[in-house]
Formats: sequence, structure tokens, C-alpha cells
Amino acid sequence: TTVVALQQGGCSLCSRRALRRSSRRACSAVLAAQMGNCSSSPAGRDRYSKDSDARRAAPPTRSLTFKLNQLDEQLSKSAPSPDAQLAERLAEPKKVREMCGPAAFVGGLHAVVGAANTAVMETMQEEHTIRHDSRVPFVSDHLLIETTSETEFWFVLDPVGGLGRLGLERWPEEGPGARRSFASGRSSEELLGAANKRQPLPHAAFCERMRGRNEMLRQHGLAELLEEELIGGRLFTGPMNAKYQAALRALDSADAGRRRKFVQLCSDPQTLSQYEAAVEADPEGAWAAARMLCTSYSTTLHVIKSLLLRLSKLSRATPVYRALHGEAPPAAFWRERFGARGGVDPGFFSACPDRAAAALAARGSQHAPGVLLEIEQGLVSRGADLGWLSQYPPPDGACELVFPPHTALDVVEVVDEGETLVFRCRATVNRSDLAIDKVVSTKRDGLNCIMTSMKFSLMREIADEADARLAAQEFHALVLGPDDDGRPFATVRSWANISGVCRTGTFPARDGYSGGDSGGDSGGDSGGDSGG
Repeated sequence: TTVVALQQGGCSLCSRRALRRSSRRACSAVLAAQMGNCSSSPAGRDRYSKDSDARRAAPPTRSLTFKLNQLDEQLSKSAPSPDAQLAERLAEPKKVREMCGPAAFVGGLHAVVGAANTAVMETMQEEHTIRHDSRVPFVSDHLLIETTSETEFWFVLDPVGGLGRLGLERWPEEGPGARRSFASGRSSEELLGAANKRQPLPHAAFCERMRGRNEMLRQHGLAELLEEELIGGRLFTGPMNAKYQAALRALDSADAGRRRKFVQLCSDPQTLSQYEAAVEADPEGAWAAARMLCTSYSTTLHVIKSLLLRLSKLSRATPVYRALHGEAPPAAFWRERFGARGGVDPGFFSACPDRAAAALAARGSQHAPGVLLEIEQGLVSRGADLGWLSQYPPPDGACELVFPPHTALDVVEVVDEGETLVFRCRATVNRSDLAIDKVVSTKRDGLNCIMTSMKFSLMREIADEADARLAAQEFHALVLGPDDDGRPFATVRSWANISGVCRTGTFPARDGYSGGDSGGDSGGDSGGDSGG
């Protein structure tokens, strides 16, 4: 039936796929009958079964395989391919959502922003309070709040005393036309009404909520949340989200617009003017120079991803949905490569379990259909619910699940619903980056081995045994901390400086020694530079 319909002019994709899937043996009789060469009739069998000479003398006929291939070739020319059909449906000018290839999934967050610092809390404070962009005002894209990185850090950590510290009368507020929800598309009036504007709640209140989540994690035998992760999550749900997303989407991209936005948000006006003056003559050189002066928030991003990986273990593996507002998916979502379709999102993205709300937000028209992503979660690849710590908690308790950077979306099926194109995807969460405490402990253990080896090497270089023991004790006190109880790293502030020792070859000095205060007071990997 399929073959007859095709020969009569049908050229739909469904008929074409059915033809390819059908058995050639099953349709051989139909094809032969249509071409006047039915081999299944008695007359046909008699004509070609007399002897081999008669068969050789008979007029040559093309094989059934050739005829089937010729028909398929003609059909391929007349029927539009799936790529062409989807491209035609999305022909209306839209902003294309940029995604990465499989290589970004392999590299993970570490390949884009670098490693996290071992002095986690000190580095997070430094990234938000003493960098070039810390006191430069910026406006969040969706919340329309004019604020600074330093202001947002103290809003989260000390909302009561932070105003006096910053010399402010009140905390920055949302501007008119602000919207928060990216996945469900709910109205700004509903989400940012007077009752749902962010409130300067004390940090201790969220620590109490975190203890409830930790109790749930303990019941399942899972690692608990850290306070640094709570602070990172609180920062992520506010205006700082704009800077974090700009860093993730620009650092591994060649797009000029994304690079400029990153320089604008994460540096000072002088760096931005220098970049704009030099980018036309030397784009890569200007980008390399500006990037060195921008804040990439590497440690904070690692902390937020660690939070999402932990909390995702408490989520249910149900389908979630995301509407692309004014955006079209990249061509990799409908063009197969190595038999697969999809992409890797370089930044954070959210999705909601309410299909009706997301579909309503994604609805377009017959000529310009909207795009809805239907994301299937799995056993280990799930999003995390941040509603309990968000600066903008959902008013009706509905949650939006957040997925970490470099989550792969494998397109399984595309469904055309008229006004909406539904891309059914399977999510694979990137787990190449360890949780933040694992990052710290791994680096600590490695540096412990290095310092222990250096201590014994020092002892071997000193001939006198008594002097060697004294030198080992001084080495232990200067580098590995004041305690000599078998714990080489007594505090974070003492062992966080060891990477500076390995890089510069100098030891941090203690009080009473030449060189002044301990390098650990400066925090981070650069602490060893101040040593004597």
C-alpha cells in the first residue's frame, strides 16, 4: 500500500520512512505488478522456467533492487528532509540559543573557569568585594535591579548589618517590568508582586532550613550541604545570576556579543573602554587582555555547582519543561551528527514540572511556532529545587529545577503541535567536577604529600641529626601549621597557603619571623607571595 501510494504522487515523510522500513520481499510483488513484470504469476514462472537458454534470450530486465533504489532516490528528491522541514518551520528570525558540542561536556566547569580555590569562603568574599567590578553598578537583565557585587554579597551574608557597612539606607529593589521566571513564563505581576519581592532575611534563618535538608540527605546516606554552598545558592538566585551566566557563556565562546557583555558586567569601565578600542584591530588580543582583568567567579561557580549536584539527589525523576522565549534551538537540535542530535548548555538553566504553563509561554503561531523543551530526567541526571533558599521563593510552592552548567540535552524526538515545536530531550548532568569539599580535600591530600616529601628531603640534606630534627620542626611550624599532633593541616588558613609555597618557592612567615604576618591572612593561592 505504501509503495502504490508513493507511485501515485505521495511523498510524505511518514510514507518515506515506512518504505525504508518495509521488507523488500514483502513489496516485491507490488512493485513487479506496477512495472508489468510480475514474477509471482504462473505465466511468469512458465516463461522463465523452461531452460537457461530461454532465460538468456529473454529481454533483459532491471533487478528489483535497482527499481526500489531508483524509486527511493526519486522520492528523496521530491520529499523535504527532516532538516529542511524544521528549518522551514523556524525560518522566522529569532535569536538562536547558543550551545556547545560534546567537547565542552568532557571538559566541564574546570576547563572553562579553572579550579576552585582551597580557601573557599575567603575567596568567595574576595571575588565579590575587592575585585575590579565589585563596586561597579550593574543592572540584572530580568530583575532590573541596579546593584553591585559587594552589595549583593552582604545582602546575603549580613542583611542587617550590611547596610551600615556599605553606607546604604535600604537595599536595591526591583525595577518596573521585572520578571523572574525563565521556564514557566509566568507574569511579572504574579511573581514580583508586593508580597513576593525579595526580603532581607537573616542568614541564620536559611541555616535552619539547610539543617532540614541535611537531615533528609542523611536519611538517604548522602553527603550534607555546606554553609558555603548555601551562600552560593542564595547569591545565584538574585541579581548576581547575570554575572555568573555571562562568565559561563563568554569564556568558552567566540561570539563577540557574549564577550563584550562579560567584559561589561565583570570588569570596570576603564577595561571595557580599552577592550572596545582594541577589539576591531585585534579581536583575540583584546579579548585575552580584557579577560585577565575580569572576574570569572571560578570558586563561587564551583560552589554553586556542588550545591546543585547535592540537592538534585532529593528531586524526583519526572519530566520538566522549559519555554524558549524568543529563541530558536541551535541547528544541532535537528541535524544529526554521528546519529545523534542535541547540544551542551554552557550555563545554568531552569525547567518547571508544569507543562501547561510552559506550553502557554512557548506558544507561537503557525508561521512562527514557539519552542518547548520537554526534558526527561533520570536516575543520576536531575535538576535541583532551590525554592527553599531562593531570594524569590515561588508564591504557590511550585518549584523550578535548576540544572548545572554543561548539562547535555540529547534530542530524542521532535513533535510539531502546530503553534509549538516540542523537542523531547534526555538530560545528562555533567559530573566531571567534584563537590567543593572533595576538591578541597583532594588538593589538601596532594599538598600534604608534597610537603611531607620536602620535609624529609630537608632532613637528608642536614648532616647533624639534632639540627635535622630542629629544621624539620621549624619547617612543620612554618608551613604545615603550629600543631605537632600528627595533623599536618590544622586549619584552612594554614594549609591554603601551601600552593603558594609550591609556586613561588618561598615560605609564609609567622609572627616574630622576618617577613611580617602569615601569608595565610591574605587568603587564597596567592598567600605564599607575601612570605619572607
